[in-house]
Amino acid sequence: MHIVIQGAGRGLGLAFAHHAIQAGATDLYLTARNPKASEGYSQLMPSASIHWFNMDFLQPAQIASTGKAILDTAPHIDRIITTAGVLHDAKIQPEKQIGALDPEAMLHTYQVNAMGPVLFLKALWPALRRARPVTVASLSARVGSITDNRLGGWYSYRASKAALNQYIHTLSIELARYNDQAKMVTLHPGTVETNLSQPFRPNLAEGVLKSAAESADEMWATLDQLSPDDSGGFYAYDGRPIPF
Repeated sequence: MHIVIQGAGRGLGLAFAHHAIQAGATDLYLTARNPKASEGYSQLMPSASIHWFNMDFLQPAQIASTGKAILDTAPHIDRIITTAGVLHDAKIQPEKQIGALDPEAMLHTYQVNAMGPVLFLKALWPALRRARPVTVASLSARVGSITDNRLGGWYSYRASKAALNQYIHTLSIELARYNDQAKMVTLHPGTVETNLSQPFRPNLAEGVLKSAAESADEMWATLDQLSPDDSGGFYAYDGRPIPF
């Protein structure tokens, strides 16, 4: 199996990379903003079967060039997983009220959570449209469900993940016209022990938080169970559908 994982430098992306090896992947094509400085690079050093690429979802030209480099390296692709997600960082925080909205923060969140994944899939499009089985998953979030939004808040994060769901759903329709063996979905990983969840852990109920390895294992199993008929859907880590 030839597996592409965006965001493999840490967290869920790294957990997916380890799971891919356990699942029998023959070649991994891994990306990080700065691979050599990442935890993933130190654990999975470059080799004949592990290939690292620099890619920052805030740099569209780099997304395109990285996609081309992967296509030039991989004979084919069996599975693509994008894990990017920003809720907070040194510059932005989730907005609880409309007065907190800031245009630059809104754009930053949208670029990472929505634009980046779909532009990466655009770059890999020649491999996706080949008539052969391929599985594509982009990590979304339950709070990206408009139907399920009962609490409000987190404006930009919610909106960007809803946009991601729409991008992937729309792209799955186009892809099916060329490759009816493809399945392309968005996944909710649950509440995972990563940097994204760190500030909110004190408020979580006991047993809610799961490790990155546990979440990656569950999502990988869900992807194995889904069929091309499920393409375009939005699913939780355990395979249960989530309304858009």
